[in-house]
Amino acid sequence: MATETNVEHYPDKNASKIQNAISVLSEMETQLNELSGQVSEMKRRLLAFADTESEKAKAEAIDQANSEAQQAMEQVRQSAQKEADAIIAKGTSESNALRSRMSSKVPQAVDVIVSAVLSV
Repeated sequence: MATETNVEHYPDKNASKIQNAISVLSEMETQLNELSGQVSEMKRRLLAFADTESEKAKAEAIDQANSEAQQAMEQVRQSAQKEADAIIAKGTSESNALRSRMSSKVPQAVDVIVSAVLSV
């Protein structure tokens, strides 16, 4: 019977230890669940932050591209204006030279016309 008492007493001693282990494991499970919730919240925040930052970066890239395009267009406009001014200056110069030649030929043209009229 002494063995039976020891057998009965032995499971009670282990039952307490098992109960204690179950309690510790239950607490750990609760903490893990809380940690899992915190990780999920952090993940959600991180995704929101990444989305916000990517939108900012996208807007900055678009602004930069627009600025560079405006600068390039301004350079092209200035170049075209210089070319147009050079063409206008050349046209004015050639026009003045033609007028000058025409003016110098007017007396000869008058003489040719008068001769033609008189010979008729």
